[in-house]
Amino acid sequence: MLFTVKTRIKTGLCGLLLALGAVQSGLALADDAAKGQAVFERDCSLCHTANAGGPNIMGPNLHGVVGRKAGSLAGFSYSQAMKDHGATWSRDNLEAFLAQPQTAVPGTYMPYQGLADADERKALSLWLSQQH
Repeated sequence: MLFTVKTRIKTGLCGLLLALGAVQSGLALADDAAKGQAVFERDCSLCHTANAGGPNIMGPNLHGVVGRKAGSLAGFSYSQAMKDHGATWSRDNLEAFLAQPQTAVPGTYMPYQGLADADERKALSLWLSQQH
């Protein structure tokens, strides 16, 4: 009987630790997404919107960009290079583009010099991936 009680306590503690880890991971993702939104507001919002139905400004609306084919948003005048790029935006290729837009897509109209901080790129791509 004592063995069963100890086993149940250990099992319960393991379950609690797993649940706390999941909560902590969720909080870390929320923190990263909030950081990504701050990066967007600081570095991107002059030229882009990211809300449903938001206008294209100097750059296209980035709402739903992750999962969308590059150069395909109706109503925005993309460079031929971006139209020909052909990739579907993922977090990984978006982060590469954000690091050095002119290197990732030579001929893009985007004048941004790039986001040097890899953690900020990850946070920004996470936040953008949640804008659906």
